[in-house]
Formats: sequence, structure tokens, C-alpha cells
Amino acid sequence: MTQPTDSADGGGQVIDLMERLPPARRDAMAKAARTETRMTAAGIADASTGTVRLAAETDGRDLPVIEQVHERRGLRDLLPATLLSPRAWRHRAELVAYAAGYHTRRSPVYAWRIAQLSATGLRYGVSNAAGYLLVTEYGDMIREAKRSVKAKDGVFDNTDIASLRAERRDVGRARRRENLTVLSATGVTSYVAILVAIAELWGMALLAPALLPLVSVLAVLGVRERARRGEPLVLFDQAAAAENAPLTDTRLNEALRTAGILREDQTIQLTAPALAADGGVELRFKAKGVTVSKLRAKSEDIAAALDVPEDWIDIQALSSPGHISFWMTDLDPFAGHRPSPLFELTGPIDAVQDGIPASFDKRGRPVMLKLFELMGLIGGASRAGKGLVLRNIICGAAFDPRVRIRVATGKKPAEHSVYAPVLETFIFKQPQRLSLLLDAYEKEIDERSRYLARNGRSVPDEEDLEQMGIELLIVDESADYLDTNTANKAQNLMAEELTGKLDSIARGGAGVGVFVLLAIQDPKKGMVNTRLLANLLERWCLRVADAASANAVLGSGSVGKGLRPQDIKREQAPLGVRKGAEGEMLTKAYMIDQNKKGEAARLIARAVEVRARYGALPGQRPDPIEDALMALTGLTSVRGGIDGLGDPAPAGAAAGPSAGGDRPGILSQMLAVFRAADDPERLRTAELLAGLAQLDPDTWSAAALSVDEDDDAAYVRTGGAEMRRAIDAELEGTGRTLPSRGWTAGGRANGYYLADVRAAAGITPE
Repeated sequence: MTQPTDSADGGGQVIDLMERLPPARRDAMAKAARTETRMTAAGIADASTGTVRLAAETDGRDLPVIEQVHERRGLRDLLPATLLSPRAWRHRAELVAYAAGYHTRRSPVYAWRIAQLSATGLRYGVSNAAGYLLVTEYGDMIREAKRSVKAKDGVFDNTDIASLRAERRDVGRARRRENLTVLSATGVTSYVAILVAIAELWGMALLAPALLPLVSVLAVLGVRERARRGEPLVLFDQAAAAENAPLTDTRLNEALRTAGILREDQTIQLTAPALAADGGVELRFKAKGVTVSKLRAKSEDIAAALDVPEDWIDIQALSSPGHISFWMTDLDPFAGHRPSPLFELTGPIDAVQDGIPASFDKRGRPVMLKLFELMGLIGGASRAGKGLVLRNIICGAAFDPRVRIRVATGKKPAEHSVYAPVLETFIFKQPQRLSLLLDAYEKEIDERSRYLARNGRSVPDEEDLEQMGIELLIVDESADYLDTNTANKAQNLMAEELTGKLDSIARGGAGVGVFVLLAIQDPKKGMVNTRLLANLLERWCLRVADAASANAVLGSGSVGKGLRPQDIKREQAPLGVRKGAEGEMLTKAYMIDQNKKGEAARLIARAVEVRARYGALPGQRPDPIEDALMALTGLTSVRGGIDGLGDPAPAGAAAGPSAGGDRPGILSQMLAVFRAADDPERLRTAELLAGLAQLDPDTWSAAALSVDEDDDAAYVRTGGAEMRRAIDAELEGTGRTLPSRGWTAGGRANGYYLADVRAAAGITPE
């Protein structure tokens, strides 16, 4: 909106028309102007750039300069999207490449069909040429004349027959003298002579190309003869309809008819060009009476019609249930492993709203696990990949500084020791300590609810979550804590107590930022209380032994609805079925290889750096949960206690890297070796050194000690002396000692007793 002047040359006083409008109208026009324009930093009115200054003032100051947006449509805007999509062109290129290979493989079939067609054309052509030159049509007339001749007074009148024969001779003579006949005979004779000459001079190899004109002419005659007879003619097969062809609407139409979804006269209508997407082909279409639910119910039949496993197709709704995205691949979408996107992270993530990239779907896209309202159960048989799923979740949550991660496990603490640097609490076994932890959680939930009520909110917003923090409790091997079907009555009572407390937290925790995730190795019906399961809405079932175990994780009747984790093969781990608010899907956890590559340790080290920048490492900020445990027991489970394996320790003795990333002391390392060996009563020095070399090869390997790897005796002597010096240095000033002792039972040996190591570390006997 420009400002007019009171003179033609624009030299007069500027009249501000906006000032003459009522205030309400003026504000409405100013708002409309803001809506239709965008901000710019031009600074002055400039006709060449299309910027103007609004004269209206809302707060006593000029409004910022705004720039009008003039849309200019170029050639690309006029072209249809199907010509501009690289994915559409990639699919077309795949179709062309497939068709070329398909027709090349079938060339012998096509050659035989062409030979048959040419033979038909040859018979047709020779027959017609002979009939034309020999005037064979007169033969029928002469035979008819003979049948019609009648005797008159005993004498037959053959005048008509003679006349027809004479006419036949005249017509035949005229036809054979026609220019077309002479030229045709000359051309055929010359062509045959050329063929003979080529064969004589250059051999049969060059004769085949020279025969192409003859074959083509005969094939055309054959096509005409087939058409005259009304016989079907199929010369080249349709590559797009082949069983292993790239997906097209033609092939999908046929499959949907075979599956009983489409009628014979019904076809799908594509709403976009076929796209090469996510390692497969995507078709977006609509069809009368066809919905996503109908297709999913018949997914097995559709996959059979397409001759692919059911896992190789994916059906999703677009703008409506009737607008469908159908995706198919010709390779196993879950073959092999994919590295975790967490390796690309350099800063924090929002694990609550954006989620953790814990797995990928059939199309290879990340499936985000959002902590918002997450109350979940993960189940799977041994070696099914449950630990890898938890590794993705814990490593991902570690990159959100607001999340306090706490882990309790009934078995295999070494699997979680790598996460110790970011664990606010880590408990191995010790159901009594877990019970105290849950008591602290219930109190924390009550305090958070009161905090929200005082601020007039029923659910926390982002600012509340920043203030209160986010709690994530993971109970691994939960059957060891919650199974009430054991012979030990005290254990059963404790299991009932823990189940009740977890149920209370699951019911009230999500609304205040407290989330619980249970993991169970051998799910069976009744192992986890059904009341607790009812509040664990997120389910993730990996490979299990049977349908009963699958239903125990996913819910009763889930297997009958098409979810079949019991059919997952061992080599497909960590593939599983995930069922939650977004429905059910087949998904596979990303690979984070800790055993061979130490990838989890690297991720945790980077998460430690991120958390350190925000002051969010264990022990760097107030923790009411651990403070309550410390007040009740005098021991702390921060970072897994003294050995980083879940045993509580006196305050200040927790193991694991600090904010500066220091290496655990020798006593913590020795306890870790004992724990890895299932806590034997004692270990020889050689056994301890072997374990230490695995934990910290930079310090305890033969190369680090400058000893020949093949000289075991020298390695034990040198390593034992170095271990003794490290022990004395760590215990200096503490008043505690750790003697090495010998024994003869089971063979003469020297080493250390577990009880002595625990006492030297300041751990009180259980």
C-alpha cells in the first residue's frame, strides 16, 4: 500500500491515508498486510525491491519494513510432478532395465513364436500367390457348372463350361503378364540370388541378418492370417506382469484380484507416479470400497499373489483410510544390521517428544520410541535381542540431559555396567533395595503432583519437565523380581510387594514424568501380574518360543490377529513386533555392537560429554531418589556402586567415570572380574590378570606390561607385582589392607579372596 501525494510530480506533502481510517479498520488492514507480506531487512522503501513502509503506528514507532512476495512461476512450476520426481524416474529406469533383461531371457521363446508366425505367413502367401496366378477361383465355378449341366434329348450342353475354361486361360495369361507379377518374380529371384551369394561368400553367420526382411514380411502375413481366423496372438509377454517384476499398478491390480479384494472389472487409480522409495517401490492409490484395514486383513493373500514374503510388503494410510500407500521390496528389508543413528549425534536430543531412534521399520525408516507416557514391556527368548533393544533405549535416553536413568536387573549385571557412568541408580538383584527405590518413587510422584497442582496444571509442560526432571526406571530380567510362582514364600511375598508398587507407579507416574520399562526373558502367562500388565501399554515382543509366550507380552489374542513373534527366526534377531498407541508393526533394533567394537561405551562416553555440559551427570545435581536410599541404608547405588555392577557402596565410593572420565580403580576392576566369573570364593593371580586384561588392555595386557605374550610365568610375575603396587597405592591412607593368600585345595595356587577384596573396598558383608 503506497502513499499518494498532492501533486503530480510527487513533490507535495505526503498524505497518510491510514490516519483517516477508524482505529478498528486501521488495525485490521495492518494485520492483513502483515499476513500477506514477510519481514525483510531492507530498511528503506525501494520500488526496485518491492519493499514499502506501513504508515500506521501501533506503539508510537514505525513498523518494520516488509517485503511483498511476488510469485513467479517458472517452467518447472508448469511441468507435472511425474516429470520432475527423481524417485519416479528411478522407478522407470528400473522397469526399463528389468524389461530388457526379461525379454533377453525369453528371446528363444519369442524366436520360436516368430518362426511359427512366419510359417503361417509363408503358407498364406504362397497359397494366395498360387491362387492368383493359377486363377483357382475359376475351379469352383467350373465345378458348379458341371453339376448344373442337364442332358437334352440325350445330349449334354458343355458350352458354359468351355466358356469358363477359356476365360480362365485368358485371365491367367493376363495376370502372369502384369507388371506387378513380373516385378515380384524379379525381386524374389534377385533376393534369393543375393542370399545365395552372401552364404557362399561370407557364410551362414551373415545370412541371418539378411533374412530379416523376409521374416518380417512373412510375420506380417502371418498376423493378417491370424486376424482373419480370429485366433489370439501373443508375440511378446508383458514384463510388468511377471512374478518378479518391479511393482506396477498392473501387477498390483492382478494381485488384488487374486486375493479377492478387487472385482475383475475393477482397478486401482494411482494418485501419484510409482516411486522408488526406501529400497522398494511405493504405489499411492485409491479404489472404490478398498481401505487400509481390508488390505491389512488380506496382507498374507496379497503377498502370496505377489510371490513375496508377507514381511516384504507394507500398507499404510495417507490422507484417509481409502488413500493408501502400498510399498513392496524384492529383498529382505530386515536382512543384516543397520548402525544406530545415535552415532551421528553431537548434542542433546528430546527423548520425550521427539523420541529415541531405537529401531527401524520395513521401509528402513527410524521408529521413534517416545518417552512421553511410556509404560512398557519388552519380552523375548534368550539371544532374541532384548539386550540390544535396551542398549538402544538407554544409550538414546543418555543423550537427553533431563532424563535420570535407573536400572535394576535380576541377572547379568555386566550387560549394564557399560551404562554405569550415566546411571543415577544401578541395582543388581537386592529386591529389598528395589522396594525402597519404588517407595522413593511413590513419594516423588506425590511431590510432583502437588507441585503441578500448586501451579494450576494437571500435566507437566516443557518448563515443568525441565524443573522436575524426567525419570526412567528400567527393570531388566523382571521375572526374578516379580514371579510369584516360586517355592520360596518370602520371595513370593516380596514379588507381590514389588508388583503392587510398580503397578502404582505405572498408573500415576506417566502424568508427572515418571516412566517404567520392564524387560523379561522368558515370558509366560501369569509371570507378570495381569493388573500391572494392563498399565504397560507399550509392548515389544522379540522372538519367543510359542504363541502363549507371544500373547503374554503383546496381550491375549494378539497372535490370532496376525502378530506372530514365535515365527521369527534366530538369525533375524533383534527383529520383533512392537505394539503401542500407533498400532502394531514389525521392527528391528539398530545395531550397537559392544562385545566386539565397544560401540556402546563410545556412545556413553559422548553422552557423558553432553551431560557434563549441562551439569547432568550422576552426582552433579540434587537427586531425591538416591538421597532417600542413602538416608535409609547409608549406601549409594549411583553409577552402580563401587564396582559399577550394581552393588551399593558407601557414599563417595561409587565406581564409573566421573565428569572428567577417570578410570575405575584396581579394586573396582578386581570386583568386576569376580562378578564376570559368577563371584567365586577366590581367583588365582593369573585368572585375575586375564580378566583385568579384558577390562583394561591398555594397562594389563602383556604388551602394556612389556612382557612376551608366550611367557605366561613372566606375565604372572610382572602383572602380579604391578597389581600389588596398584592395590597398595589405592588403599594408602584408608587403614584397609588386601593380602594375597595361597591355598592347596584344588591345586596349589596364590591369589585373592572375594571377601577380602570386598572388605578392602569398604563393602560391608551381606
